Amino acid sequence: MTVIFCVLPLSVYMLIGEVASYLMVMLFSVGVICLCVLLVDKQFNRQRLVNWRFEKSQLISCLSWFIPLSVLMSISLYFIAPEEFMRWPMQETGLWLTTLIVYPIVSVIPQELIFRTFFFHRYKPLLPSKYTRWGVSTFLFGLAHVVYGNWIAVILSWCGGALFGYRYIKTRSTPAVVLEHTLWGSFLFTVGFGSYLVVATR
Repeated sequence: MTVIFCVLPLSVYMLIGEVASYLMVMLFSVGVICLCVLLVDKQFNRQRLVNWRFEKSQLISCLSWFIPLSVLMSISLYFIAPEEFMRWPMQETGLWLTTLIVYPIVSVIPQELIFRTFFFHRYKPLLPSKYTRWGVSTFLFGLAHVVYGNWIAVILSWCGGALFGYRYIKTRSTPAVVLEHTLWGSFLFTVGFGSYLVVATR
């Protein structure tokens, strides 16, 4: 756990100038490795990978968080950093559309496999309480985003990690957290937080 979730992201941060171009490949590769480990583990319930039948109440809960917070964040960004507000869809349209299409596949799915599905199952013997796993995975999810070189990315990821971890506990569904993560990520890239979620090489 220490190697995957602490040493690896901090090493990438230190060497970001050399490995920036391979960041998504590295993330995708780690996601595939974690998936393979889960699939060969006879104690892992594979239904979690394909469970689309999560309760309607969880969808309502997701939207009840998303709608007011997205409005509040949009208004805040408009006044705090107006130059970033809606800049991607208005000035970087091609990049924005490409991100919305590629982001769920190469980023969201691997992250949810690693930080939720893999983490919550793999480290249950080490961290028996699911809420302890929730807290630790949330912290490590934010830490992993240090590779972007700014604290806004880390703070946003801590908030997102807490939300996605909670959703995973309630639904036991990887598709559920992938959908919620995609919803939030697409919003952030659209409204103007995207500049904080790309690698700034030094």
